[in-house]
Amino acid sequence: MEKQEHVLVVGGFGMLKGVVEFFIVQGMAVSVVGRTLSKMQNLAQEFKNLPGTMNPIAIDYTNTDDFIRAISHAITQYGPITTSVNWIHSTAPHAPQALLELQNTSSPDSTFLRLLGSAYGNPEKKSNDQDFMKKAYPNIHYREVILGFVLEVASSRWLTHQEICQGVIETIEDPVAQKIIGTVSPWSKRP
Repeated sequence: MEKQEHVLVVGGFGMLKGVVEFFIVQGMAVSVVGRTLSKMQNLAQEFKNLPGTMNPIAIDYTNTDDFIRAISHAITQYGPITTSVNWIHSTAPHAPQALLELQNTSSPDSTFLRLLGSAYGNPEKKSNDQDFMKKAYPNIHYREVILGFVLEVASSRWLTHQEICQGVIETIEDPVAQKIIGTVSPWSKRP
């Protein structure tokens, strides 16, 4: 039997559940990182009749060493990562870079898709991680998705989980260096 393509979704229990399902429906092995084992097991049970495999990894990514050890184990078990989708909060400032380092050496030519909050779309913010990431991790296709907001008639609102998943899946299917889901302007209209 041919080995399944291995993908990683960090933060896949909540808003990225639809992305996990997208990969599993395609028959992939999906390692999903979340903090609560029982929730992860419930998600695996929900997807058990789909063509792919879900590998629940109950770990707190704020503990970078344990997080990387768990992902390394998943790579040993399921093979190199072809794509990782990563919603890693700023409470774990070292986790994205540690995962990039692991992916750069263990899974060359893979994609690292990083989800960022709307603050990264602030026009006053001049920081650009992309150039650094591309130079530091030449074996990785580094991409960013900025989660914006939606303008409505008299107000604005945050994106729904469905809108986020749809935007992430579009970025996976039609890769671009950076995508904004929703809008980030006018910045003054941010919810």
